Amino acid sequence: MWDNFFASVELFFALTWWFWAFIILLPLFISTWLFWRQEVFKHSIKWTLLELKIPREIRKSPKAMEQLLMVIHGLRNAASDVREKWWDGEITRWYSLEIVSFGGEIHYYLRLYYKQRNLVEAGFFSYYPDVEVIEVEDYTERLPKSVREMKEQGYELWGSEMMIRKESAYPIKSYLDFESPDEDKQYDPMSVFLEVLGKIKKEEFVGIQILIAPASPDWKEKWYPLVEELRLRKEKEHGSAGPGTTTEFPGGPLPAFSTKTPDKDQTGNVFRSFMRTPGETDVLKAVEENLSQSAFDTLIRFAYLSPKELFYDSYARRGIVGSFNQYGALDINSFKQNSTISTRVRVWQWPFIFPNRRNEYRKERVLVNYIHRDIPHETFMGELLTSHFLNWNFASHRFEMSVRSLATLFHMPTFLVLTAPHLRRIESRKTGPPAGLPIYGEEGELERFH
Repeated sequence: MWDNFFASVELFFALTWWFWAFIILLPLFISTWLFWRQEVFKHSIKWTLLELKIPREIRKSPKAMEQLLMVIHGLRNAASDVREKWWDGEITRWYSLEIVSFGGEIHYYLRLYYKQRNLVEAGFFSYYPDVEVIEVEDYTERLPKSVREMKEQGYELWGSEMMIRKESAYPIKSYLDFESPDEDKQYDPMSVFLEVLGKIKKEEFVGIQILIAPASPDWKEKWYPLVEELRLRKEKEHGSAGPGTTTEFPGGPLPAFSTKTPDKDQTGNVFRSFMRTPGETDVLKAVEENLSQSAFDTLIRFAYLSPKELFYDSYARRGIVGSFNQYGALDINSFKQNSTISTRVRVWQWPFIFPNRRNEYRKERVLVNYIHRDIPHETFMGELLTSHFLNWNFASHRFEMSVRSLATLFHMPTFLVLTAPHLRRIESRKTGPPAGLPIYGEEGELERFH
């Protein structure tokens, strides 16, 4: 009997193996194809790097950066038909917001698609009229291109990525939490980064990249169940309750002044609906406000490069990472280090072999990703084909951040921040052209200014 059964199964698979192979290989082929086309699209993008020159004093709050990010979000592109997705490989172009310290001298950069430069510059001039925006050569050209080259130059590297502890629906502390009607009590969180980045030695380098890609307008929809859960706050009491049953709590029957109201489901189980505490109400309000804003798919990466004799990895592990702690709160969201990306490997970490070799591969990936400002691949095969046996490429993740949260992380330092001597600032204030300046002329005159 069993012999006939196994023989029938064997015959079935012998006749239909091609079908099962097709079912298994088709998704892998589709993923590989999409990875290839998206890589072609990525390499076809022409980038430009803009440096943001900070004036002596900025009286604009981070609200100006929030509005500017809304302008950038409006430039979002996405594949709109079959050809654009499967042949052109179009993905949403991303931007890189960067704070970089060269031996204690701090610079602000923005990398973007070159055709959008004029539009973004117009946004800066609207919200930050005193900030000078100039195109510069990419400073990453001066960095070592590989770990081998870095070692030959006598340098050491520490790098990592930051991620959020909770779901993206929960915001971090925003710039509004640092403001106060009393000017003496106001605080700009950017000052912590400037102090930390300004403390490095002359030969050292620290760079922080915030890679952002405008998220879809319906990014909030997947978090509606979470909002509903926060809004209801119902606790189910197991068991059934018949007519006239009194809902109990640990101290006895519900008193007349209790804010708890009994309810029942279709099976007769009793629910107790609780009035939210002030803290729970604040969390719900923060989540709803966060989801009401546009968002960006975000990745935060940083690298610390230093001569071996000066290298101090605790500076990056505790100094830079610690600067992100000011945005955290236990009831909403906070940052944590992505330990599977960090260039610090121990033998007790999976897969428990060759820790030094695995650490070198991590350094290579962090360095290359920083130089190219790479974002995680969107397909499984993309992550698999760019992996190594000792360094799998599945650990890097993006998360949504609202424009308000991003403006809190990255904005022009306000007048509350002591920028000297860390920032090379603009000493003069820009003014508009004089009234009555002729803007039309003969063709020959226009050629002089073309």
